[in-house]
Amino acid sequence: MTNRGVMLATFSGAFCGPFLGVWLSLIAVTLIAAGVAATLNAMTPVMILPLVIFYYREKVTVRGFLGALVAIVGVALLFLA
Repeated sequence: MTNRGVMLATFSGAFCGPFLGVWLSLIAVTLIAAGVAATLNAMTPVMILPLVIFYYREKVTVRGFLGALVAIVGVALLFLA
């Protein structure tokens, strides 16, 4: 409780993750079709993939890239339909 940097990081993570994430997902549902909003909300692991590669320097397999590509193409088709 005495380390301000840790407390700020904890508060920021608790605010940005649950609060902003849920709030923005509810706004998405009100502004676009519920199916499209739910699909975009489910794309979080795909959106985090570049951060895992660059920040954590983890190796992503070809299956991971292909799965992300299929998911992105599926969302693009959903938007175009």
